[in-house]
Amino acid sequence: MKILVIGPLDADSFADNVQNALTRLGHEVRTTGPARPRFRNRRLSNAVAVLGERLTAQDAMLQKHLVRASEEFRPDVVLTMDRTVQKPVLSQLTRHGARSALWFPDAVSNMGRHDLFLAGYDRIFLKNPTLVRQLSVLQGLPVSYLPEAGNPAWHVPQGEYGTREVIVLAGNVHPTRAVLLDRLVRAGLPLEIYGPSLASWLDFPALRSVHQGRSVTRLEKSAVFRSARVVLNNLHPAEFSGVNCRVFEAAGAGSAILTEERAGFADAFRIGEELFTFETFEELVDLAGELLRDPEKGRPVADAAAIRAARDHTYDGRLVQLLDELWSV
Repeated sequence: MKILVIGPLDADSFADNVQNALTRLGHEVRTTGPARPRFRNRRLSNAVAVLGERLTAQDAMLQKHLVRASEEFRPDVVLTMDRTVQKPVLSQLTRHGARSALWFPDAVSNMGRHDLFLAGYDRIFLKNPTLVRQLSVLQGLPVSYLPEAGNPAWHVPQGEYGTREVIVLAGNVHPTRAVLLDRLVRAGLPLEIYGPSLASWLDFPALRSVHQGRSVTRLEKSAVFRSARVVLNNLHPAEFSGVNCRVFEAAGAGSAILTEERAGFADAFRIGEELFTFETFEELVDLAGELLRDPEKGRPVADAAAIRAARDHTYDGRLVQLLDELWSV
């Protein structure tokens, strides 16, 4: 099958993992990068993104590279991880009969004007089961529940579990996450943060001292996760339901995951056997302390997580499900 994949292609990004898995499954894949062009000047890219939310006709003009790619490739499926594809552009991408799907990986706070639901996709896949129920039952929209996943090409165990007595978190440090992490540092827990630099307006000196100054991707990310006694998963407040990608990546890497409780986790993993959850700061500190002191508490859970992730939570399996459902529409 010929599949056009739209979305940012940074190493280990959502679209990067999707295109990698589709190729492994034997499909012919062409990637376009993001719907809106990126510029070297970050401020210019941000300005284009802000204006694109308001000036849709002009935004569509900036997306002509998608149409050119589609005309050259003539895909059977247009699959985007980028919600910003404009409706008239999507119409042109599918005018030769291609099926279209959006697999949206973010929290509801990143849905912009929610015009993705008006774009005309044959199917929209969301990771939030509560939102899927609401939109399908009440609005009758063509939405399905499809969590993110791990990639068996690089989200796999690297070395021995828990060789470093440390808590690792990988990702952006948004305000509520900063508050939680600062509490952990002040409580004396050993923390390492990987990801983009902290925003200049976040006044948390203690966090800057534990930030490693870089992101980790693919096999290096798996090695960092596997070697830590604890991988902490803290969710954005707008992710009120469902499992985020970091959990699947850390599980695939064979990590002892300590995550906030959310609806959906118990459907994906056995709590206490394949990952640990907490609801209060006191629970977080107590569980983290136990895992840091005793690697034998986390080791069987980390190993079980890797087995479960490889069996049930790969991009390969998710994409087979996505394509089957898309073609049954």
